[in-house]
Amino acid sequence: MKPLRLEGAGVIAVDIVGRVLTHDAGPDLRKGTVLDVSHLDRIRTLREVHVVELEPGDVHEDVAAVRLAVALLRDNLEATAPHQSQVRIRATRRGLVRVDPAAVEALNQFPGVAVFTLYDDQAVNPGEEVAGCKVTPVAIPESILVQAEALCRERPLVQLLPFRPLRTLLVVTERLKPRARELFQSAVARKLGWYGAEVVGTVEVARSREAVAGAYAMARESGAELILFAGASSIDPLDPAYSELAAEGGELIRFGMPAHPGSMLWLGRLSGAPVVGIASCAGFGKETSLDLVLPVVFAYGDIDSRGLARLGYGGLIEVSAGRRFPPYVT
Repeated sequence: MKPLRLEGAGVIAVDIVGRVLTHDAGPDLRKGTVLDVSHLDRIRTLREVHVVELEPGDVHEDVAAVRLAVALLRDNLEATAPHQSQVRIRATRRGLVRVDPAAVEALNQFPGVAVFTLYDDQAVNPGEEVAGCKVTPVAIPESILVQAEALCRERPLVQLLPFRPLRTLLVVTERLKPRARELFQSAVARKLGWYGAEVVGTVEVARSREAVAGAYAMARESGAELILFAGASSIDPLDPAYSELAAEGGELIRFGMPAHPGSMLWLGRLSGAPVVGIASCAGFGKETSLDLVLPVVFAYGDIDSRGLARLGYGGLIEVSAGRRFPPYVT
């Protein structure tokens, strides 16, 4: 890339044609424009003009940004047209954004290359932007671009995992008054419906060993792929929610979530189906750690203790609320 300084009043066509403008010359003539004879009169009105002459092996910023975006694309993602050397990558369906921060950092080590993404584990709607890429100078060497493309293809920097329509059973061990039941069911419909879940039923049972054991047996017999349990005591290890899970052949994987509010969320597994528990039905309608867990569960069909542990990054929910949560309103 060869930079050139021109005096605007004295330029002729050969001075600008094919060269790239490196500064804005008005709202309709922006940095990165490849100049041609149609720009001559406008350029002559300027006192000084800065351009670069592309040399063999240089790739214009727009072309380079498009190539980077193509290398970044994975299933369920699409790229926009370039605008001032930048291309945005959008979701084509509802799902969970997965980002490899180390790969993003490695890519951004290449001179002139810039890639930026949403947070990892972000739930998005179709059409939402999940990443962007651009080239900061008006051109970069082909050799650098080829290396950057290779890294993008070797390591998926950003992916979108679609949600699975899990067969979901809700177990409630609270006595709900009509108004509370209405609010709970509304929250259930809003949140689980957003993921496309197939709700196979809501079972309200007494907080007794026999009743809870029956609910777990019903979950297993119904082929539930996800069990949401509301109402277990958050401090009693002998609560039937936990004791009967083990008695029915399940396991308690983790008690407590590294997030607030919602630190009393617990995780178990029964016949291969995750059991996700919250302390109270009232918590279902609020934005809590449950809303960090559900996107992962519906994307993978499960979540393990390590998956819960890593959600503590950004788990200070009462401060980092807002964009951390799924956009449940459709």
